[in-house]
Parts: sequence; C-alpha cells; structure tokens
Amino acid sequence: MCGRYENASSNEELQEIFSKYAGTLDIAYDIEDILKEQNIAPTNFVKVIVLEDNVFKLKVMKWGIRSKIFDPSRLPKGLDPNIEKDIFNSKIETLSKSARWKKFFSSSRCLFPMTAFYEWIPGDGKKIPQRINLKKENIFFSAGIYTPNDIKGEVSASIITCEPNKFMKVVHNRMPAIITPKDADRFLADEDAARQICEPLDDSIIMEIEKANI
Repeated sequence: MCGRYENASSNEELQEIFSKYAGTLDIAYDIEDILKEQNIAPTNFVKVIVLEDNVFKLKVMKWGIRSKIFDPSRLPKGLDPNIEKDIFNSKIETLSKSARWKKFFSSSRCLFPMTAFYEWIPGDGKKIPQRINLKKENIFFSAGIYTPNDIKGEVSASIITCEPNKFMKVVHNRMPAIITPKDADRFLADEDAARQICEPLDDSIIMEIEKANI
C-alpha cells in the first residue's frame, strides 16, 4: 500500500533526469495552485508523467480513480454493496482480471515522480510515520495507471503496488512498484517491459528509512 508520498522534485529536475535517460519532457499543465510536496494524500492533485503521441509529458491529475466497486461486507448490514470509491492503489497482480483495468495498463500507464514515500509502524502505543527513500536516487518513480475520464469525469491516476522486497517486508506487506530513472521510458513505451518492471525493487538497490516529520 502507498497512502502518502513526497515529491520535492522541481519541473526542471524532472526534465533534466528525463533528458539523461529518456528524452525531452514537456510541461503539459497550467496550474496556479501550489501542489503539495510532503505528505501527498489520495484525492490531492499530483504530478504524473505520461507518453502521448511519442512525447513525454508532465501533467497534473487527481490521485485516485473514482470507480464503482462491489463491497460484499456491506450486505450483512443491509447496505447497498455497489458503491463508488477512489482507487488510489492498484495491485499489479489484479490489473489483468478486469477488462477495464487491463485497458488502463495497456494504454494508459503513467509515472508518479517521488523523492520518498511514507509508511506507518507501531511504536509507543501509536503508529509512527516513516519516510522511505532510495539512497542513490534523489528522484524515482512509482508505476501508475490513469484515465482522462473516470466516472466523475475527472482526469485521475492510481499508483501500482506490488509485493514487498526484503527491506519493505518488515515495514508493510505491499510497496509501490518503484521505477528507477533508467527504466522510465521502457515502462511508458513498452507494455511487455512494463509488466516485467512492476515487481519488488531489487534488493541490491539500497533503501533508507527514518522517522518522518509530518
């Protein structure tokens, strides 16, 4: 699961890293509001990178794809099990089970730029936020999917999660499918490669964790 993350990277830094590994990154949004850098949460508007007409573009979308789901836990309570929900995490293992979600992965992949993500661990009778980052990558990405028109008519995106690697197993049973800068173009341009890349981060890539001040 990824319920909070950080993106302190500037547009210029993202353009520089993309020019090194993938190609030109166009800034394809015009928004006056200041986007959050720390403790970014579902339903916030966030930066994502997409590939459209062979051009890498940095856009702004809502984090969470509004969808209709069936929730059987509501049945014993006499409640309608068909509800609307923002899907902010999408399991890579289940993206091929639904024709709708399979289509998102096939044609609408995106990258969430990150400088860290957060998880909470028990301590002192409460849950303590932890900031997790990659030691040798100031900027990295999470795999994602998006839609230009969810059921609320919004442009929205969802982070793809996968099984944890050895480092993350002691923190949480899921982790974002992390994409390093050198694989960013392959994830966006090649569906078969993208599916192979959406796996637990290689244990040789050093991750760091510290108490978060959020």
